[in-house]
Amino acid sequence: MTEIFAHRGSKGTHPENTIPAFLEAVRVGADGIELDVQLSKDGVPVVIHDDTVNRTTNGSGLVRELTLKELKKLDAHQGYRKHLAALFKKTKIPTLQEALQTLNKYPLILNIELKTDVYDYPGIEAKVLEQCKKNVGSLSFLFCSFNIETLRRLRELDSEIKLSAITGLEFEEALEQKEGLRLDSINPPYKIRNNGAFVGVPTRCWTANQDRQIETLFSENVLGFMTDFPEKAVKLRKKRNK
Repeated sequence: MTEIFAHRGSKGTHPENTIPAFLEAVRVGADGIELDVQLSKDGVPVVIHDDTVNRTTNGSGLVRELTLKELKKLDAHQGYRKHLAALFKKTKIPTLQEALQTLNKYPLILNIELKTDVYDYPGIEAKVLEQCKKNVGSLSFLFCSFNIETLRRLRELDSEIKLSAITGLEFEEALEQKEGLRLDSINPPYKIRNNGAFVGVPTRCWTANQDRQIETLFSENVLGFMTDFPEKAVKLRKKRNK
C-alpha cells in the first residue's frame, strides 16, 4: 500500500511543523508525518523547515543564531492563512522532544528530515537519534536529508535505521550512494519521479497536492509520497479501495 505522509504535518490546513498540524495528520489517518529538524543556538533539536524564522513566525533571524528560549517566544502561525491565523495564535515552534512525546502513542512512520543542506549542524545526527530512541513508543522512523554526508554519519551511528536521500532535479549522487548507505528509498520531486533512472528503485516523492497527482501515484504504486493535504489523500485512497 502506498504510504501517505503528511508534509510538515497537515500543512495545507494548519501551521506547518507544529503540534496542531501533526495532530490533524493523526486525526485524518495519515500513515506518517514528515517533519524538519535543525539545532537552536544552544544545540537543541527544534522542528522548523526554513533556515530563518522569518516566514513562519513573527520573528526574524537564523534558527541557528537563536536560543531555544528565544525561539519559544515566537508565534509559529505567521506563515499560515491570515484569515485563520487567529485560531493558532499561541502555537509555538516545537522541540523534537515535544513532537515525539506528543506523537509516540500513535503507530506512525515519522519521516525526520535533517535540514543540513545549507548549514551542516555539528552533532545533529547523534542528538536526533538519541531523542528518537528515548521517545520511540509506537513510532517507527525514517531519517532523510538532502545532505549525503548527514546520511553517511547517521549510518555510521546506527546500522539498522531506515535512511532516505531527498533529491532535487540532481539525483545522480543519491542513486550512486544507494547501495553503500543501504538507503530505504530515494525521495525525488513529483515531476521527475518517473525518470528512467528510478526504475526498480523505491521512491517516496514530494509533494503531491492535486487530486490528479495523488491518483497518479496510487496508480503507479509508489512506495509513498508527501502531501500538504493528508485528509484529501486518505479519502481518495479509501474511495479507490472500495
